[in-house]
Amino acid sequence: MATVIGSVTINRNPSIESTWSKERMNQYVDMAADGTRIAYDNGPTLLRGTLVLKLVLKSEGDSLRTYITDTAIYGKNSFTIDGPDNTDLGAGTGTSVTSAYFDGGNNLDGVFELSPNGLLYTIRMPYWKKL
Repeated sequence: MATVIGSVTINRNPSIESTWSKERMNQYVDMAADGTRIAYDNGPTLLRGTLVLKLVLKSEGDSLRTYITDTAIYGKNSFTIDGPDNTDLGAGTGTSVTSAYFDGGNNLDGVFELSPNGLLYTIRMPYWKKL
């Protein structure tokens, strides 16, 4: 199986270390002096995840690095993440995460870890999507 990020195919399945969760934006909960609970909510809900891929060939990792920096332009342009049919990346098992954005800021710190032999990467790519 393979994982496709934008136009880059990586011939590895996501690791079990991959995670995702939902986060509600613009929601604040407060308590009034009389103990009444007050909730301010102005949405939206975001999907935030980290896609972990291990033992990725250097050439495939380099292609993803170029894609993130030159096409996605870090968090500027969205992309689709398409994983194997038995994997849930936050949109449901076997469902692609569309309109996702890179969530690592304007650098790749901590995303690409090259193995000591220089042949394989471990990739930890953070992403987000508005639900």
